[in-house]
Amino acid sequence: MELPARDEEEPALNQDVVDPLTSVVPEAIATRGTRPQGRPRGARADRPLGKRGTDLLAGVPLFSSLSGRHLRRLAEHADVVSFREGEAVVKEGRAGGTFYVVLEGEAKVVRRGRTLGLLGPGEFFGEISLLDGGPRTADVVASTPLVAIRIFKEAFDRMLLEERGVAAKILEVVARRLRDSERSIHS
Repeated sequence: MELPARDEEEPALNQDVVDPLTSVVPEAIATRGTRPQGRPRGARADRPLGKRGTDLLAGVPLFSSLSGRHLRRLAEHADVVSFREGEAVVKEGRAGGTFYVVLEGEAKVVRRGRTLGLLGPGEFFGEISLLDGGPRTADVVASTPLVAIRIFKEAFDRMLLEERGVAAKILEVVARRLRDSERSIHS
């Protein structure tokens, strides 16, 4: 069934129905599924990682020691997300649960208002929250339009439980990164 075209000025929904909801939750959530589908201007387009995912993940230091089978499995549970310039990807202190690898663009890492560094293609963040699910240790904000791979903790944990050898390989990389960061702080 094709929906009739609507004028941009015409309200999308009966406001009497939306107002009670939007006073409690954001309109994007309250009205989900009530408008014709289509990508509104400026909206993010999350998409599955697909077949190229194995190669992309193999280039990430955290996953470089994993077998092709493990990389394929991880890629099945990953997707690609886009962020607009200035948009927060993660917020310091908020619960974690996702890991990101920058594909295109740059993001800045900010802790307590102080910029700690820039992340570019191939660099990653969120590994601590991916491992422990704890709060984010810094803000990460898109400095330019940003495209990144996203992996959720639940899928990652499931793979670790089923593939015991993967955990040791990943922990080794995380420990090395932590050690390097400690050295730079004390230098």
